[in-house]
Amino acid sequence: MNAIGKTSVVFVTLSGLFWGGWVFGSQTPEGQEAIARAYEAYSDQRATANEDLFNTTALRAVVCGGAQGAQPCLAVIAAGRLFVVDAGSGAASALSDRSIPVDRLSAVLLTQAGFEQTADLDELFGAATRNDALLAVYGPADTQRMVDGLNQAAGFDGLDRGLQAWGPAPEPGRSVIVFEADGLVVSAFTTQDDAFAGRVGYRFDYRGRSLVVGGDGRVVGAPAALNADVVLQGAQTEAMARMHDTGASTAAEVAAQAQAGNAGLVVLTGAENQVAAQMQVSEARAAGFSDVVAGRLGMMIELPLANSEINVRPL
Repeated sequence: MNAIGKTSVVFVTLSGLFWGGWVFGSQTPEGQEAIARAYEAYSDQRATANEDLFNTTALRAVVCGGAQGAQPCLAVIAAGRLFVVDAGSGAASALSDRSIPVDRLSAVLLTQAGFEQTADLDELFGAATRNDALLAVYGPADTQRMVDGLNQAAGFDGLDRGLQAWGPAPEPGRSVIVFEADGLVVSAFTTQDDAFAGRVGYRFDYRGRSLVVGGDGRVVGAPAALNADVVLQGAQTEAMARMHDTGASTAAEVAAQAQAGNAGLVVLTGAENQVAAQMQVSEARAAGFSDVVAGRLGMMIELPLANSEINVRPL
């Protein structure tokens, strides 16, 4: 069991015993003090363990939203840096709850410039104790207008302090590099359908391992997603597709494209509840692609540089 798992078991067990009246007596000052000490120790050990997330031995991603009704958010960690793809409502608190240091944030990457993807941008900026007074925000064409509005509301100029928008404006079929350092390359791309809808996908390549994030876009079949170790993409069930034409791919379509594109693992995100998530996975596997899982809040995907494994576990 990893360090986080051990401290979690200790904390949950101690909490259960205390509130059940087994430790120092129910609601006594001694018992409350013991719980406070246990919680503090748990938080400190978890923060220490989470520093391992930033070592340079793997490409990692943590689902901090977009699972079972939560707003979209994915934290990607590589080369000692933190990137957040989509800053949905609750993104900052979700990272804090998992002791992921927001002050390590290098940039926010938006798959769309809508409210769902940007609701927590100001919270992310405010939550970080930043040496740099600017936070880069990449996204589709509407990103500049949205960022200008947020800066104006917060009293920032976007030049010396605040959010700084960068629009990579990739053409369908042609990727644009938005970040490159220490063996990590982050590229923005789009497809013909997604360009029309104002959506952008991102590919992270880190020393031979690769991760593609597409939000609600149709990225799994894009040239930029070919041979990716992991693809994270929103999907819908066949029943939902018949009821509502949202433009999102069905789980079966994602599975077929993943198989054609030689994807290693597909993580389906954005299901409105656990039942829908399970249905999506079942439909994808029925279409002939078995390496598919539902994205769950707190799920970590780890791609070690030393081998070709894909490790999935809760954080």
